[in-house]
Amino acid sequence: MNFGVILEYVPVILKGTLATVLLMCVVGALAPLLALPLALAREYGPHWARYPVNFFSWMMRAVPTLVLLYFAYFGLPALGVYLPATVSALIALVISAMGYNIEFITAGLRSVHPQQFEACRALGMPRTTMIRRIVLPQAMAVTFPPLFSNLTLNLKGTSLASMVAVPELTGVISGLISETYRPIELLCCAGVIYLLLNSAILWLQAQMERRVDVKWLAEQSDLKPANLKTADAAAK
Repeated sequence: MNFGVILEYVPVILKGTLATVLLMCVVGALAPLLALPLALAREYGPHWARYPVNFFSWMMRAVPTLVLLYFAYFGLPALGVYLPATVSALIALVISAMGYNIEFITAGLRSVHPQQFEACRALGMPRTTMIRRIVLPQAMAVTFPPLFSNLTLNLKGTSLASMVAVPELTGVISGLISETYRPIELLCCAGVIYLLLNSAILWLQAQMERRVDVKWLAEQSDLKPANLKTADAAAK
């Protein structure tokens, strides 16, 4: 084995790594942001809203991401919609991740104790204020770990973008293997890069879990013990 071949293609590999990181960041940012209003609509919106959200979540979790990717890249042009390969890959990856994120956020919303809703109603707090200042801060503390875990899956899922000619890390490595006939060296290089990127995500998750706990979020949401006691007394 000759790992020196990797040094000859460092700029190309770095370019593919940067494309992978950008894909991961966009998917990791958009998927939770788009999933949040859908989860809120399912839990606190009108009764009929839960059915389309349930269907969307079920479909996105049931259909393989590669099928969504092929539909965005090959299927949409058949309908007259032409998108660049990178945009098609992002659409498929984002909506696939949204299906899982909806369930994670919903679990966080349902973790808030029902007595807190009663206390908020006893205080006359508007519904939107209750959700924004009481429910969401506590729900996010529960939701952060699975969201970050899903982000590691999103990182690995970016490799599917190479199937539609997006020059991310896996696609670049595949092209170099065809050119150099050095699969072991190049695949080991790709594996190390993915390990480093996932390790960075896990480190960030640990830092967030250490700093963002329920007590801190309760303070930020003005959910003080004194307020809770007053609210409980009012509810009684």
